[in-house]
Amino acid sequence: MEMNKVKRHLMTGVSYMIPAVVAGGILLSLGIILGEEGLVASKLVEVGVFALQLMVPLIAGFISYSMADKPGIAVGLVGGVMARELGTGYIGGIFVGFFAGWITNQIKKVPVHKNLMVIKPIMIIPVLGVAATAIFMYLISIPLAPAMTGLENWLVSLKGANLAILGLIIGFMMAFDMGGPVNKIALTFCYATLAEGIYHPMAAAWIGIMTPPIGLALATLIKPKLFTKSEKANAIPAAIMGSLGISEGAIPYAVTTPLKVIPAIMLGSGIGAALALLLGAEATIPCAIGIWGLPFLTHPFRWLIGFVAGVVITALIVVVLRKESDIKNNDDSTEFSII
Repeated sequence: MEMNKVKRHLMTGVSYMIPAVVAGGILLSLGIILGEEGLVASKLVEVGVFALQLMVPLIAGFISYSMADKPGIAVGLVGGVMARELGTGYIGGIFVGFFAGWITNQIKKVPVHKNLMVIKPIMIIPVLGVAATAIFMYLISIPLAPAMTGLENWLVSLKGANLAILGLIIGFMMAFDMGGPVNKIALTFCYATLAEGIYHPMAAAWIGIMTPPIGLALATLIKPKLFTKSEKANAIPAAIMGSLGISEGAIPYAVTTPLKVIPAIMLGSGIGAALALLLGAEATIPCAIGIWGLPFLTHPFRWLIGFVAGVVITALIVVVLRKESDIKNNDDSTEFSII
């Protein structure tokens, strides 16, 4: 399967999963903030946990849907529930989602008697698809479940410098291609840990996705003469996009001077994420809602310290690296713009 198709199917699964994760994360956070002891708080936590338990079935079900249309939904959902229950988590859900979509497409191609065509989508495809997917899931759970348990134990054990290194790596990867494949690999890892109740990687992802556009927008204010008219016009939209958790607002700046902008956003995001994790920041909800989810973070002010540090570092490095000569040959009429 082509990589662009893999990415499209994966992002379809993620897009259907995110609303449940956001709802669950916010309700869980509200319950924790209220103290968990009272009836309302305990029920908020309970409902939040129920919603978060949909993460793996939803990603599996809608990856399969993206590949095989409606007949793939049931096959993928069952595979996703199995992935969760067998301990393979988010990664198992992704694997089984792709398998469910593939096997559903294969079964759809099998010829049947015309009298059976009416029951093929409601009986033949679901029964054979779920059976095959179950076998696949049982087989991959043998190596994958222990591996996921080991990863979870390792992440839980991380403290101090090791936690900062993890944040540095996630920040680097999230910023590197501003929403591209490397960014998605890091984000997938953070979703996997979120599904297992490990929240500090997602806090690092928040910084890695929001810092680049906001840091570059700040740089245009610090030293405007280092930026083209189009880049300065893009500053406010880029900052707004960053605040909403959309890192693509940094792309117009990277197009002009990629060898200076990309290292700057990677360093800013990496250092900011490392600092936030070192201070103990955690995120129980995905970065899809941006800065508006700040009240629902664990230790939000500690996270904010790391985020502000990342934004400032990004801006200062860009200002130091860029020269006025970098933009003299750029024609504003041909520049990439987000407005």
